[in-house]
Amino acid sequence: MAYQDWAETTATIKSCDWENPPSQTPSSLFIGHFTVAFSYAVDGNRYSGKFYSSREWEKGAEVPVLYNPESPVESCVCDEDESQKIVPVIECAIELLGQLMS
Repeated sequence: MAYQDWAETTATIKSCDWENPPSQTPSSLFIGHFTVAFSYAVDGNRYSGKFYSSREWEKGAEVPVLYNPESPVESCVCDEDESQKIVPVIECAIELLGQLMS
């Protein structure tokens, strides 16, 4: 089932914890991230999930979530702020790679 067929509900942020990159990775290339845990209800059943974020989230904040109606445990967070940050980073990486290859 494609994401456009998923249903939307509201999730509540349960925790937001900072994680440093693994010690084996070069720190100049990798930075840490927040691991954000959330929960949501569908048809009286509670589900939980997590996602990684570049920003800190407040415990108790609400965020829209898409979930698979056929399997409500499958979900993804709908955060425009996060998705808008991904495209410029990808564009920057492609530009840098192009400069290195020329």
